[in-house]
Amino acid sequence: MAIAEARARLTADDLTVEAGETAETMIEVGPLTEAETDAFYDFTIQLTGPPGAWASLSTTRLRVQAGQRAEALLILHPPHDAASAALGEHDLTITLVPDDGSTPIHLHARVHVLPPGGTTRRSRLLEYLPRFFQSDEFLARFLLIFQSILDPMEQMIDNTHHYLDPGITPASFLPWLATWVGIELDPGLDEASQRRLIRRAVELSRWKGTRRGLREELAIRTGGRALIVENFDGMRLGHDASLGLNTYLGTPADQFVSVTLATDSADTTRHHTVDALVQELKPAHIRHITRVVEAPRRSGGGDHG
Repeated sequence: MAIAEARARLTADDLTVEAGETAETMIEVGPLTEAETDAFYDFTIQLTGPPGAWASLSTTRLRVQAGQRAEALLILHPPHDAASAALGEHDLTITLVPDDGSTPIHLHARVHVLPPGGTTRRSRLLEYLPRFFQSDEFLARFLLIFQSILDPMEQMIDNTHHYLDPGITPASFLPWLATWVGIELDPGLDEASQRRLIRRAVELSRWKGTRRGLREELAIRTGGRALIVENFDGMRLGHDASLGLNTYLGTPADQFVSVTLATDSADTTRHHTVDALVQELKPAHIRHITRVVEAPRRSGGGDHG
């Protein structure tokens, strides 16, 4: 599906950073306009230009829901070695490549790399010395040596909060962050879904064991649409019912839940995986049946059932 309208920007596109220091900017995508508000768009983020060699992204993949926005953190960290940092001005291009084959989005930034202490040529460590020494120009430059050792440590501490945000933490930290909210990530779950699951873990825990909780967690973990009927194997008024998916005659069944997962393809080999997931998420004393069906194609923003 082609993107109706793409909006993307950098929160800062003219950055100045000293070698050995860091500079940050956010890549914001959205809101994307689309008739179907539950549509999702996936992007791959690519960096082009000399600064790309010493740049880090919180994620190389972004998933944006229509009408919503998503963001990724870009951190520039030129090494303290002036030669490796390539002092001077550089152009950095951030390319957002849509998975659906639409036209890529290009964002441009100008990066100014200064030598260590290049902003003032004076170490900030001077302020910790008696006033008599703070006017000594030689000492101001000499202390830059020690500042270059301490700065990377301070930068790591200053950026700690980024590791606690599921939206921008590095992908390698997601399993660790998941343990903070008491969930275990499926290795087969894509990165965007892992971030969404961690972000909503506390909210979902409040709805554990309910139709709402089961429906929403299945949607995140599988990417499909879960239709859930309680105490009946078939169509039941007042519960999830979608014509052609789970509208068939059934029989009453106490302490029972029927789960129909509508996916984008006819591949039903996922049934075993989905059934195991339902077994994990539902209350232990409740019996269940799981079906995986193909969702009907939509021509516009029609009835969602």
